[in-house]
Amino acid sequence: MEPTVRDTLRQLIVQHGRALSDDPPRCETMLRDLCGHHQPEIALLISALQQRVPAALLANAAGLPPPLLVDQLRQRLTKELFLTAEAAQWAVETWALALGIVAQPAPEPAAAPEPPPKPAKKSKPPPPPPAPLPTFRDRLKDGSEGPEMVRLPAGRFLMGGDDTAYASERPQHEVHIAQPFAIGRFPVTFEEYDRFVLANQRPPAAKHGWRSRIFGREEDKQHELPNDEGWGRGRRPVMNVSWNEAVAYCSWLTEQTGRIYRLPSEAEWEYACRAGTETRWSCGDDEKALSDHAWFAENSGGKAHPVGEKRPNPWGLHDLHGNVLEWVQDQDQRDPGYQGAPADGSAWEEIDAAGALRVVRGGSWFSPTRAWCCYSRIPYKPGTRHAALGFRCARVR
Repeated sequence: MEPTVRDTLRQLIVQHGRALSDDPPRCETMLRDLCGHHQPEIALLISALQQRVPAALLANAAGLPPPLLVDQLRQRLTKELFLTAEAAQWAVETWALALGIVAQPAPEPAAAPEPPPKPAKKSKPPPPPPAPLPTFRDRLKDGSEGPEMVRLPAGRFLMGGDDTAYASERPQHEVHIAQPFAIGRFPVTFEEYDRFVLANQRPPAAKHGWRSRIFGREEDKQHELPNDEGWGRGRRPVMNVSWNEAVAYCSWLTEQTGRIYRLPSEAEWEYACRAGTETRWSCGDDEKALSDHAWFAENSGGKAHPVGEKRPNPWGLHDLHGNVLEWVQDQDQRDPGYQGAPADGSAWEEIDAAGALRVVRGGSWFSPTRAWCCYSRIPYKPGTRHAALGFRCARVR
């Protein structure tokens, strides 16, 4: 990781005091002004800030020794943001150093001994490309066109993976998608989402201060243009949108078109992502081939890219393995794993949904190559926003 960003944050805290860690927009602006060419490191620090890592370091309610506290927060970031252990350790250490919690970097946790190698698994080649599936766009009330959609056939597939280390992705089980449905060919773009915001404009939430923009007044934030991180809008995938905002956009499309739009269920998303394949990625099991199909940490240059620049999966869908992560409809269940999951492809939701975590699928410009495959999943709070998080729509009729 780049030491310049770490040193800059420490200097900013010395100059402006620890209170800077209570002001995310100001902190982010200062870092981007001084280290704007180090986008991945800045995104890491701001993500840790939004997860209240500095507050936890300063409070240390349990009175833990600093190295143990740093390691606990590293584990939390690894789980909640699906970061690599190295990236999470760097983010927590950087905040701990800047705030004066530790005088030098905490030691890396001891690596667990490597298990004996498993017998080599024969890679399955991807199937030959099928005939392109039909696409369409619904008309909005002003005569403009909605997102480009791809009609998917009904069918059966195996969801999840039995060879994954994560209990939440097991067991692999058959799901029957009984009815055809449509899903976005691309993630929803800024130009598509901005149209929704401008059509429902309200007085800006800036009147309520930065705390309400980050943590509250959901009804106002749904009527603000999301931050594009300075990378440009247009055909880039919309980012910095919460689950609630994604649902509101789908409801607006329903009102505009007279058709039923919503977020895809987890099963629908994975069915669309796999596109009839049974491999780790829809392009096969060879990690080297992924660069032709997705934007991820190793090839993105630290930012999202316009949709459709990488090759599609066999059903003509783009950016499923990497550009931005994508919200789906499902709640995250308290008991990990798919025991009791719907077998009909519907969303897995409890009756009492208040405060429930929602599931995110896909991969992003910020994700390591191996981090996300067809069945990877992670829960987020529904109000979460960050620069690697977007969505795509489904239409059921």
